[in-house]
Amino acid sequence: MFPATPIKISVLIPVYNTAKYLRICLGSLKRQTLGNIEFILVDDGSTDESGKICDEIADNDSRFRVIHQKNGGLAVARQTGLDNAKGEYIIVCDSDDWVEENMYELLYKKAIETDTDIVVCGYYAEYGDGKSIPKQTWFKEKDGFVDNGDFLRRGAGSSWIKLVKKSLFERTEASYVSGINMGEDALIFYKLMKGNPKVCQIDANLYHYRRLPSGGSYTNNVKMSHIYQLDFTYRWLKENYCNPEYESIRYSRALNIAFACLRTKDTDKEFLYSFLRTELGWERIFSNKISLKASMIIMEKLLPYKLSKLILRTIYPLVYK
Repeated sequence: MFPATPIKISVLIPVYNTAKYLRICLGSLKRQTLGNIEFILVDDGSTDESGKICDEIADNDSRFRVIHQKNGGLAVARQTGLDNAKGEYIIVCDSDDWVEENMYELLYKKAIETDTDIVVCGYYAEYGDGKSIPKQTWFKEKDGFVDNGDFLRRGAGSSWIKLVKKSLFERTEASYVSGINMGEDALIFYKLMKGNPKVCQIDANLYHYRRLPSGGSYTNNVKMSHIYQLDFTYRWLKENYCNPEYESIRYSRALNIAFACLRTKDTDKEFLYSFLRTELGWERIFSNKISLKASMIIMEKLLPYKLSKLILRTIYPLVYK
């Protein structure tokens, strides 16, 4: 009896009511050129045909495993996948997106060649009108590896373009937090970066991220409940990266929360103005770089609520695509 061949990568795919796009996603996964790969489909209580589609592909391809569970949200679904992963490396894939057929082979080869904990690539933002825009954050490097400070500042998020060594999850005890389904990418990478990992990048756009014409994801429309989740991640960041060297990261996160507040239809004004007062006082704003986003926050603090919200709704689609 020969020992089982080790799994190189576990791809975690939370699935919830994405039947309209799921076959495209699974088809791109099925065509992957990397051998010894597994795809863990976590059907998070879907009420459409998603669960059935998952079962169909798993019945015909042994690389796919399906876990059906009660709806618990994205973070719970990802954690279920992580708990059941057998691969040396871990990556997630959103069930309404799709990937290039050699994506995981290229990421894995880079990880092995460099003995790296995290490998990151670029992606395409895919819009409903057929527009496809390449996106890649190129991080500062030293001796062939990404500068961890720059990665922490600009790269925490977008788990679907980041291949992570499973042992990094284990040594940092990083796990997803139930109920934190917005900003969960940033939170998990803040946790992983506490392990001081080796990070590499490859100059290739390999993932296709489906976007709405308004700039949002098909699986995420920002609501006030999401803002509270972003605030949870911000509080975790403040507590765990409290040294002065991380102030720009904390400040950027605070800006994003205040900025997102005005994009919601159900803005909690009490939360917003309390956050502006305690986390984005004038001294903090003017001691940091005044970016376009910071300028909008200044406007938010100075102008009446309805007027600042109207201006932001007008400007946002023109600037943030």
